[in-house]
Amino acid sequence: MVGLGEFLSILCAMLWAFAVICYRKAGDHMPASTMNLFKISLTMLLMIPTVILTDGATPPEMPLQHWALMLFSGLVGIMLADLFYLRALQMIGAGLTGLTGSLYSPFVVVLSFFYLGERLNAWQVMGMALVMIGVLVISYRRKSLTIEHPPIKGFVFAALGVFFTALGIVIIKPISNEIPFFWIITIRSIGGLIAMVLFNILMKKSLNVFKVFKAKGRYWLIVGALLGQYLSTMVWVAGYKYTSASVASILNETASIFILFLGWLILKEEVNQRKILGAVISILGVLCVLYFSNGGFH
Repeated sequence: MVGLGEFLSILCAMLWAFAVICYRKAGDHMPASTMNLFKISLTMLLMIPTVILTDGATPPEMPLQHWALMLFSGLVGIMLADLFYLRALQMIGAGLTGLTGSLYSPFVVVLSFFYLGERLNAWQVMGMALVMIGVLVISYRRKSLTIEHPPIKGFVFAALGVFFTALGIVIIKPISNEIPFFWIITIRSIGGLIAMVLFNILMKKSLNVFKVFKAKGRYWLIVGALLGQYLSTMVWVAGYKYTSASVASILNETASIFILFLGWLILKEEVNQRKILGAVISILGVLCVLYFSNGGFH
């Protein structure tokens, strides 16, 4: 049977895919820095009662270096990663930004190899390759790219977003089993919020998150923040907690399949044979990873 970690990793991909659609709609009406500060603030507000009701109001006892690592994980994995990703969405759109998602599992696999000593077997590597090929097939475009912003800059921003997301989760994997689950989310959110506030101050950007409620696209941002920052983050970290980082990262890439479906359903984007072929290839890759991660389906 599919393990809990694998199930949560795929569920995370579904939630994140819907959030990406929401962020793309909201990004037409507000800057990335405003969007990021709002969604981190909303997550922090929701996590306070969540952690009190689940893990208690008393912070976990852990070494100072663990606190520093968790806060740093929030800085790179929430503040930097989402800021770069949201800006990339505005610059080159969801389809092309999604293309860089194929870098996620290679980033995690490489980081896990050096930092955690994790290894993939040959079949899991093949599954990762199939997922990446499927994502590339789905994201391929024949039309020329927009020149309103240099495309290369948008791709670099998206790649940085993916890399910092991978880095933020891999570095806390060794201590994730020692810390209550909801405190992991809360401490990371604190790190992300502090970093985002300092960034906006240094860049002389607005700290008023309430103006979002008057902006067009506010409902898209609120729904995206609830699903993509609050719920998705919890499911995402839980996936890494209950399976290997390498396997979880590969399954997270199925978000591209869900983005394809939701883009057709909500944004009325075209679904052609090439995209369907890419989705099928990715699904085969996911099944390959799942099968050889759990000794077969039972």
